[in-house]
Amino acid sequence: MTVARDLLDRVVRSVRESATSVARESERLARVARVRLEIGNLQARLEDRYTEIGRLVHARYRAGCLGDPELGRLCEPAEALEAEIRRLEQELAELRSSEPRGEPARPAGEDRPQNSGGP
Repeated sequence: MTVARDLLDRVVRSVRESATSVARESERLARVARVRLEIGNLQARLEDRYTEIGRLVHARYRAGCLGDPELGRLCEPAEALEAEIRRLEQELAELRSSEPRGEPARPAGEDRPQNSGGP
């Protein structure tokens, strides 16, 4: 019975070692996930700060009190984008005001007459 007992002890020891190893690896992976999540949260907060800084710089550019010409050059494309947005919003308003009353606008491609015949 000693041989069987030794074999059983080795199996039990191996299972315990494997379980311990799996538990350690699980804890390590959980820590990795927590750190990655924290990094992601901090990066999102940093992006929020950058956005806020950009808004402040742009507001000062619009007010004419931005002293750095390099920052001013960075703001110019934003002005062009805002102008294009305003133009498209105006176009959209005009399109909406020209829609016939009582008839919903049809999606693109549905303005062709339906063929009632077969293929």
